[in-house]
Amino acid sequence: MDRLFKWIHNRRFPYDPLITVEISRSCLIHNLNEFRKISPGLVAPVLKANAYGHGIVEVADILEKENWAYGPDRGKRIPFFVVDSYYEATILRDIRIKTPVLIIGYTRPETIRRSRGMHTAFTITSLEMLKQVQEIRYAPWDWESGGDTGQMMAFLPRSKKAHRIHLKIDTGMHRQGVLVSEIDEAIKIIRQSPTIILEGICSHLSDADNPDESYTESQIVVWNKVIKIFKHEFPDLKYVHLSNTDGHVFSKEINANVSRLGIGLYGLSQNPSLIEKVNMKPVLEVKTVISSKRLVKSGERVGYGDSFVAKKDMIVATIPIGYSEGLDRRLSNIGNVLVEMNVQAQKKCPIVGRISMNITSIDVSAMPEVKIENKVTVISKNLSDDNSVANIAKTCGTIPYEVIVKIPSHLRRVVVE
Repeated sequence: MDRLFKWIHNRRFPYDPLITVEISRSCLIHNLNEFRKISPGLVAPVLKANAYGHGIVEVADILEKENWAYGPDRGKRIPFFVVDSYYEATILRDIRIKTPVLIIGYTRPETIRRSRGMHTAFTITSLEMLKQVQEIRYAPWDWESGGDTGQMMAFLPRSKKAHRIHLKIDTGMHRQGVLVSEIDEAIKIIRQSPTIILEGICSHLSDADNPDESYTESQIVVWNKVIKIFKHEFPDLKYVHLSNTDGHVFSKEINANVSRLGIGLYGLSQNPSLIEKVNMKPVLEVKTVISSKRLVKSGERVGYGDSFVAKKDMIVATIPIGYSEGLDRRLSNIGNVLVEMNVQAQKKCPIVGRISMNITSIDVSAMPEVKIENKVTVISKNLSDDNSVANIAKTCGTIPYEVIVKIPSHLRRVVVE
């Protein structure tokens, strides 16, 4: 229905956006297949934070079509998509995604109680949360869940009204998870609860990209012992997953049948050990157009705060993108963009002056023939370009994650081959 409304809206109000976020289908699938080669089992793509800024709807749609194209070949099927919140799960359901979904972040027990998503599993992040979920009950007439629905739920078999969970274990990150010392109590609660089906066990590596592998190795030791206990207690346990993107380096040491693929899915890991094993390709580019052009004379200033003073006569153009559209303000006076000269060539143009909320000025003196509507690549998927995600992160003194998740969701994502 949302897609129908979107189609009707675009027909009534047609326009070409000034900024587009291009998502490469082939690069995304390439990265997924590269990690499948070194995963301990199945690969679960992580689509949280709007698919790391790439667009949860677009990325899920690409992966969904790829997933069901395999038909009965379950060796290559995606077991589930990983999201952070119930809200993100509803986005996937609204666009009719059939692949199961795992919510990896905290979900209120009351939200779990009201959930009717038969293909959504919830991560239990503490013993206290597990106890709260255990206390979920369905009355013969559950007014809050919708009258007849509540009555129906009360008489459904356990497999239909219980909630599927993945129990998170704290193996050493000390941020979330059931403590190892609490495992026996957790197992007892799960066995006694009619509202819980244990579908999976998970944890998270805190330091997998460190050249010093000692702490990661210690987490793996704890994990393997924990999994041995749970497999003994729950022989039918469906999923066990520890590895994040960087954790794939340790796949052979980890007792697991699923790995979670986040930043690597989008081709942006900077871990040298992983780059040696996996040929990743960045998936995203951000593009816009020249919106104005003027002569700035020597001694004149550009932008807010007078932070840039022209040392000679120069040609300054503007592009309709600023920090509101995800262009980091720290790139003021030091960043670069690529302006298209023709179909085959682009030229690097420096950012001059402070980046504004919706406008950025660039020096186009080296290409005076530039015109309004010439195409500009603001974020490049070419790793060697100054404005690649990795190099922008270095320039700003941050990490690639921050660069991409700040690309706002309202910018139009366009899937390209």
